[in-house]
Amino acid sequence: MGGMSQYSRRSLLQHLGLGAAALALHRLAPRTREAHAAQNGPPRRLILWPSMNGVAAQHFWPNPGNLAALSLVLEPLRAWASKMTFIRGLDIEGSYNHFAVRSMFTGVPVNDYLSPDPTVKSVDQVVADHVAATAPTSMRSLHLGAIPADSIHFYQLYGRSTFFFNPTPVHYEANPVTAFDAIFGGLGGGGGTPPPPRADYAADVQAITNAELGTLENKVGGSPRELRKVRDHKAAVAALGGGGAAPPAACDATRLPSVEALRPTLAGNAAGAYDHARFSPIFDAQIDIMARALTCGLTRVATLQAGSADGNVIVPVDGGYPHHNTSHGDPLTFARVQRWYAEKLARLVAALDVPDPLDPGGRTVLDNSCIVWLSECNPGHDSVDVPAFFIGGAGGALRTGTFLDAPNATNRTLLKTVCRAMGVADGASGHFGGTVLSEVLA
Repeated sequence: MGGMSQYSRRSLLQHLGLGAAALALHRLAPRTREAHAAQNGPPRRLILWPSMNGVAAQHFWPNPGNLAALSLVLEPLRAWASKMTFIRGLDIEGSYNHFAVRSMFTGVPVNDYLSPDPTVKSVDQVVADHVAATAPTSMRSLHLGAIPADSIHFYQLYGRSTFFFNPTPVHYEANPVTAFDAIFGGLGGGGGTPPPPRADYAADVQAITNAELGTLENKVGGSPRELRKVRDHKAAVAALGGGGAAPPAACDATRLPSVEALRPTLAGNAAGAYDHARFSPIFDAQIDIMARALTCGLTRVATLQAGSADGNVIVPVDGGYPHHNTSHGDPLTFARVQRWYAEKLARLVAALDVPDPLDPGGRTVLDNSCIVWLSECNPGHDSVDVPAFFIGGAGGALRTGTFLDAPNATNRTLLKTVCRAMGVADGASGHFGGTVLSEVLA
C-alpha cells in the first residue's frame, strides 16, 4: 500500500480528480438507495441447479394440459407448479454426453473430454457482472457443492469446476461448515448493530470508475463499436473484485441447525465432505446456507452442484443407488433417484417462498428469482431434448405456469433468455447468441 495511509478516503478521491458527487453515487443514503433499487426494478436473483444424466422423458415432463399434476420426478414441487416454466425440445448445442457439462451454462461446444475448457463466462458470471455494475452485493456470487465428485482427490484433479467459468473455472465449496463460517462468521450473532463500514479504497475507486464509464456509455450510445468497448471495460472492472457493498443489516448470522449437526465431523475436515453417507445432510445444509444468503441479499447469484455427471455418489433412495450407474439401468428406478433431487429443490424453493426483505413491492424472494434446472444429457448419453425448466418469475420478467415446446431451441437460447430476464444488456451476453425464448419473457 506504500503511502496510501496518508490519504483519507475523500483525499484519495480528490487526488484522483473525482469529486464528492461521485462518492455519493457509491455510498447512497437509505432513501436514495431505495429509489435506486426501484429504478432498477425488483431485486432479481439467479440460481443454477444442474441436474446430471437427465431422466426418461415419460417420467419427467408433465402433461401440458394439466401442469398442476406435474410428473413422477417433479411431484415434490407440486405446490409451486404455477411458478414453473417448462421448455421441451432444448438441445445442448455442439456437445453431447458428459462433455456437455462445460457447455451447459457457457454455450461453448465441447466435443470430448480432452477439449480445452471454455474461455468465456458462464451465465452466472455474466449476471454477476451485471449485478456488480448496477446494484453491488457484498458477495459477487456464491458457489456450493454437495459431493461434487466421488472423492476429494477426483475433485482436485478433475472437478474443480466443470460447469462454471469466469472465464477460468470457478471454485465451489463442498464443506457446509467451511462455507457457513466463511459467509456468516464475520457478521456476528445476528440482530445486533452492525459495525461501521471500514474504509474501502478499492471499492470506492471501482464504484466511481463504474459511474464514469456509465456517463461515457451514454455519450457514445450512437456508435455500436465504441459502446461495445465501454461495456467490455465495465465488465472487466466488475470482475476485479467482490460485490463492493457492505453486508446487509438484515442478514441473520445465527447458526443453522443443519450445519451445526455436521460441525463435529466436518469442521476442518475437507475430505469428510465427500463421505457418501453424508450426502443428504450435506445437501440440506448447503441449501439452507444458499437460501439465507440469497434472501437477505448477501448475493443475488448462486449455484449448487450436487454430485457429478459421471460420478457415482450414493443417492439415499431405498438402500442407496449409485447415481451414474443407475442412470443406465431401469428408467423407473432412476426416475425415483431424480425425484429425490427434486425433493431437495423443493426445500430450497420453500425457503425462498417468503416475503422479500429487499422488495418494497411485496413480492416473495421466489417471485424475484429465476431457478434453472438443466441437464447435460439424457440417460442414453445424447444431449437432445434435455430436461429444462425455470422456477420463479425473475421479478415479473418471466411468464410462469407455462409449457413451451421449442424443438429448435438450444442451451444458448435458454442462456440468452435468462440474461434478458435478469436485465443484462445484449452486448454483455453476446457469446450466447441473439435468439431468446420470447414466449416465456413477460
